[in-house]
Amino acid sequence: MAAMYGLSEDEAAEGVPWADLSTRFHPEDLRADPGARRQVREEGGLFVWEHRILPAPGIVRWVLARGHFQQGANGRMRGHGIVIDITDSRTDGQIDGPAHFLTAYESPGTILERIADRAIEACELIRTLDVADSSRLRLLVDALLHELGRQIAASLQSDPPAPKRPRGTKLN
Repeated sequence: MAAMYGLSEDEAAEGVPWADLSTRFHPEDLRADPGARRQVREEGGLFVWEHRILPAPGIVRWVLARGHFQQGANGRMRGHGIVIDITDSRTDGQIDGPAHFLTAYESPGTILERIADRAIEACELIRTLDVADSSRLRLLVDALLHELGRQIAASLQSDPPAPKRPRGTKLN
């Protein structure tokens, strides 16, 4: 996630405040559904958000973020999940559809998505363990999340292509 968003490993490990992270979101996508995003960030809950990011000047990437916000022991709300780069599933630089934000899953999802949900929950629980006791578990769950993200992204590309939108709707 750090590399995808143009962050350093240290920044990502420390946790990036929403105000800093949101500067990397495409302005049009940030304006869509602000109330739903704010509610999940402030109250907690599951989310799925397909949106564009701007990791560096002149670079636009499409990502699918899936995870949850939960209040930590220190009282701060933290988001955890997986992020999949879906830029390649977008054709000819055209937007196949608007960015979407869902505050809750409308269906249980595919088996891979359900496994990813449970792995995200496991990751959050593992973070509460003593670092010495959890380092191997963290590596294993990170590897699992990486592989699940890869397989979910591959399954998105095998879906039938969405109808093309009229030319002229370009990514900025």
